[in-house]
Amino acid sequence: MAADQLTTWAQRLNIAARATLGQDLALGIKETIDGPTGSLRMARLVAGSLGGNAAIDFTPSTLDEKLWASLAGLGDLPELPKLPTGGITGQPTGEAIEVWTEIELASVHAAWSLGKAWRAETSRAAAWLIEHIQPDNATNRPWAVHVFASLAHELGDPSYELYAQTLLHNCQVTSGKPDPFSAMILLHSANQLQAC
Repeated sequence: MAADQLTTWAQRLNIAARATLGQDLALGIKETIDGPTGSLRMARLVAGSLGGNAAIDFTPSTLDEKLWASLAGLGDLPELPKLPTGGITGQPTGEAIEVWTEIELASVHAAWSLGKAWRAETSRAAAWLIEHIQPDNATNRPWAVHVFASLAHELGDPSYELYAQTLLHNCQVTSGKPDPFSAMILLHSANQLQAC
């Protein structure tokens, strides 16, 4: 993938996010968090990482919540997992695969932004995900779309590009645009690609 493809990906994600959040992103994020989506713990953490109202009334418990709390400035960065195989959270556990996949992809998404060591672990986990977990196995939220787009560019491997495309497609398939939570995820992804 050419370097300008990352710019194209960032633009594509930004356009998709704005289709739901509107052109006034701060207002769109506020309205999202003030509505029903605001009852979701992860939505509040994502909004906080985007500069929205970051108040939370819970203690992050899963790895994805801890990593996103760290990104939002609401918690300490947990210790880097030292896992030889599996995703960043390890192998799928006894919970439903959809639950595990969402936690895994949300963790990969956040970890990409947390420094060199976390990014290396994220790259390893993303390679494992490509081989073992389909991108539509969760809730159709586009977690880590920027990670797979970036790795497609870095590695020249089209399987990462296809994974990213599927994540983006799945979050828009129901109504032609992302739901508000997915729009915030896409906005964060676009911002991360623009920062590369």
